[in-house]
Amino acid sequence: MKKSLIAVAFLSSSAFVGVANAIDGTINFTGSISPDACTVNVGSGSAPIDMGNISSSALASVGDSASRGDFKIVLSACSAGATTAAVKFDGQSDKDDPTLLGLASGGATGVAIGLYEEDGTTKLPLGSSSLSKPIATGADTEFNFVAKYVATGTVVDGAANALAQFTVDYN
Repeated sequence: MKKSLIAVAFLSSSAFVGVANAIDGTINFTGSISPDACTVNVGSGSAPIDMGNISSSALASVGDSASRGDFKIVLSACSAGATTAAVKFDGQSDKDDPTLLGLASGGATGVAIGLYEEDGTTKLPLGSSSLSKPIATGADTEFNFVAKYVATGTVVDGAANALAQFTVDYN
């Protein structure tokens, strides 16, 4: 009986021998929690941007852009500690150009959505912060942006919808 218990204990403990892990590096997460923030307003909640019905011939070559959807993000009722802010957009990136916002599957292909600063030419890659703006105390601060369809390959017709998330970074 004792030999059976010893054998079972040995077999049980040997099952975990191969589960050893080595530490290969360290990741240091830093950040802060702050009461400095603003009320963020974007149109009517989900802020739909109508990009229109665009002919695929307007996007004949890679890099061609068409349509223009202007939109804004407004910061209001900011706390006194918030002095500057920037906006960062995230979402499903395009498979051919990861700086662009990819379209929802099942629709048009060879096209994505480019996000730009308000001048319409300064590209704002996904995951990158916009130009920083000072926050006006007692007044709204507007961030104006432009969205355009951008050809990333041979364009195939279909629905051209996408979804982006954004984050306001306070400095």
